[in-house]
Amino acid sequence: MLVYVIEDFLEVNKLDGKVHSFPSVVSIETVADQMHISKNSIAKAVPFVDNKLDFFVVVLASEDSITSKEANEMFNKKDLVPAQDKEVLSLLAIEKNYFPPIAVYGATTLVHSSVKEKKRLLFALSDRVFLVIATNDIEKTNELNE
Repeated sequence: MLVYVIEDFLEVNKLDGKVHSFPSVVSIETVADQMHISKNSIAKAVPFVDNKLDFFVVVLASEDSITSKEANEMFNKKDLVPAQDKEVLSLLAIEKNYFPPIAVYGATTLVHSSVKEKKRLLFALSDRVFLVIATNDIEKTNELNE
């Protein structure tokens, strides 16, 4: 279901991205190799929530991490905490490990400096579905999500 939402979001908003699905489980590193994407362009979307349960998403390199303090500074907030697995699943029907960088209505997304200069980023949306998207199109979606 999420795949169709993201594909529609990309198409309707004319974003430079594509969803790639595989018939069986595949590692994100294998996908990166097949698509000639460097391993340091593998990214993740880390969700935080404020006290109203609004989502704030930080896109960063897959091997990096971010603290609540850093997220609060990035978004100029004081009440952000990491979203819990059950919050993400119950509110959005998405597994937290596969949180998408786009198409979550109302979410504000920022790209961390660790990947800001990358032309394209690769995200896992499940163990069989992956998104390749132009980095500069990710933050553009903030105004589309309002």
